[in-house]
Amino acid sequence: MLASKIIIPVPKIENRKFTKPLLCGPGPCDVWPSVAEALNKPILSPMCDEYFNLMADIRDSLKYLFQTKSKLVLAISGSGHSAMEATITNLIGPNETMLIATRGIWDERALNIAQRHNIKAIPFRIPFNTTFSYEHIEAELKKWKPTALFVTHGDSSTGTVQKLDGLGELCHKYGALLIVDTVVSIGGVPFLMDEWGVDAVYTSTQKVLSGPAGISPVAFSERAEEKMNNRKHQPPFYLDIKLLAQQWNCYGNTRAYHHTLCSPMLWALLQCLQEINKRTLPKFWKTHADVVGHFHKRLRQYGFNFLVPKAEDRLATVTTVVLPQGYDYLKFVKYMRENYNILIFGGLGPTAGKALRIGIMGVNATIEVADAVADGMAGTLKALTKSSL
Repeated sequence: MLASKIIIPVPKIENRKFTKPLLCGPGPCDVWPSVAEALNKPILSPMCDEYFNLMADIRDSLKYLFQTKSKLVLAISGSGHSAMEATITNLIGPNETMLIATRGIWDERALNIAQRHNIKAIPFRIPFNTTFSYEHIEAELKKWKPTALFVTHGDSSTGTVQKLDGLGELCHKYGALLIVDTVVSIGGVPFLMDEWGVDAVYTSTQKVLSGPAGISPVAFSERAEEKMNNRKHQPPFYLDIKLLAQQWNCYGNTRAYHHTLCSPMLWALLQCLQEINKRTLPKFWKTHADVVGHFHKRLRQYGFNFLVPKAEDRLATVTTVVLPQGYDYLKFVKYMRENYNILIFGGLGPTAGKALRIGIMGVNATIEVADAVADGMAGTLKALTKSSL
């Protein structure tokens, strides 16, 4: 009857051929087979017992992952950026000050988000292939007396990992909260929320957790919770942690409806966490340390150089490599994909055109994968040299 009103024809969609590569960039990572299966589990109503039981299991596992006794632990519907925006906007209001320890692109993203919410954001920078000293951080805390300090633990754009032990205590000395991005570090390197005095932390599923992007765990300390309860501003409704805490039943007395979470993503997140639970954090941390140690040894044997000069500053999950002069980073990445079916990335943000970024983490944290990538990189280096003569 209404066919004559249709002005847009049915689109012609072709089934494109796709050969899945080995995902060894800085993310996303390949998924655990068990996670792929979990994505096919039943869709749940957001008000049934099974739904809340699933969220309770996730929260218990997140407390283990973050190493926190806090009750305010849940997951945001969205990628890591949604969790970044949630932590910032729930804790810091317009005209309050956020100090940003800036060494990579994610710190710049935090700056962008803060400015959009009229937060007084103050970045202080160091060379992107280094990490911050506590003396430098303390000088900035003392100067600005911020509401919070934002810092990225593991930075996938630079391949650096920032020391955090004792940083929370230093922030609290100057009345500041400590907000930490652990998207590419959690699970792959040690992280101890309560012991290190972290007040807000977020991560996401597509890195070490080896799941699909789209759901992002967060946790808040009692100090952060008190700040939220006394705030004078309203964060975005969709990201309001006080409302989400009711949906996630963080305090054991609420089963509220806020929005409809994606059931397959909840099942997948739980399975990601179960893979780490059965291995245990100490063993999984050691696995990543051993595998990256082997990978770096192989790279040195082939003559590759690292972007990050100090070994203690290098992130175990993402390695940044400098190619010899004259090599094109994009051509190198393209050759790896076309000839070895391995996907690695070039630089991003401050490292664009200056480094390769190779991620060996989560389900891919094995000696076999490390060897395949190292051999592929060596073969690519040799092939591109020959082709240029």
